Amino acid sequence: MSGYSRSLLACFVALAAAACSDSATSPNSSRELAASNRPSLTLSPNSVFAGDRTVTFDVTAAGGTFNIGGMYAVTFPANSVCDPNTSGYGPGTWDTSCTTLAAGQSVTITATYGFQFGGPVVDFSPALRFNPNTNVTISSGLYAPLLTAFRSYWLANPSSLHWLGIYYTPDLGQTLITDGAFDSSLRTHVNLTTGIIWRRVKHFSGYNLATGQPCTPSPDDPDCVDDGGPIIEQ
Repeated sequence: MSGYSRSLLACFVALAAAACSDSATSPNSSRELAASNRPSLTLSPNSVFAGDRTVTFDVTAAGGTFNIGGMYAVTFPANSVCDPNTSGYGPGTWDTSCTTLAAGQSVTITATYGFQFGGPVVDFSPALRFNPNTNVTISSGLYAPLLTAFRSYWLANPSSLHWLGIYYTPDLGQTLITDGAFDSSLRTHVNLTTGIIWRRVKHFSGYNLATGQPCTPSPDDPDCVDDGGPIIEQ
């Protein structure tokens, strides 16, 4: 891995890669379980698999969608991956134009995924950033059965999904960063028809898909930020 730690954890789905220092961290935030009076989105790791697994795939200028262990999908539009040899990487570069992979050029990505700290986690290498004029997305259908089966409940009680979101984390979920509160294009989307949860990513970094409240906003914890909750797609 490069100079940035790469990890993406989710309380029920997670994706991770070169983590960088974005704003709105919550290093010591108290975490609250989801309310007991609504359908549970708790995931048992043993219901999926145990241990860590690794998958490797090549991305070219043509882009494509890549499945990671049946738990995640990463979608790259054409000409979306910045050339890692020339584009630079780190905070302050995410919205900077770049030279993308040329025809015939490719980058090999390794994803290591499993369960840590109570949730699924995947780590991507190498560190990459993406053409800001395109939308690279991370998605998961891992909780689709529960989201679709209780669709009427979620529609009637959208506040129950308020803290469902994919959060940036540099340390496998111990610290959460609500980057969607500062860049609305990074907010989480929850589709209650398909059960797919997704968001845009501008670079490979740690992301935590939490189902409960990741922190309690208060004057004592100024880095705990409410991004308004996910965008619910019916």
